[in-house]
Amino acid sequence: MHPAGELTSVPVRSLFGLKTVSGFSLRGFQAAAADQAHADIAELGGLLAKGEVRAAAETRLPLTGIAEAHRLLEARAVLGRILLTP
Repeated sequence: MHPAGELTSVPVRSLFGLKTVSGFSLRGFQAAAADQAHADIAELGGLLAKGEVRAAAETRLPLTGIAEAHRLLEARAVLGRILLTP
């Protein structure tokens, strides 16, 4: 993991084919703007609780399936995110 604001190099060949490279560090955001991060996370929690926002995930597993989630990630058997639900 790279500190907030540090740029890493990306091989030029990986940019062919209209691919996108992006990233976000919640810890970096919290370190840079703690009050704003706290307010944004609280707002997002409220929207999630009201059902106004949903997490996009290809695979959903119960929280008890965390070992299976790790197996899928390590095997690169999932395209996209895995959402663990209570």
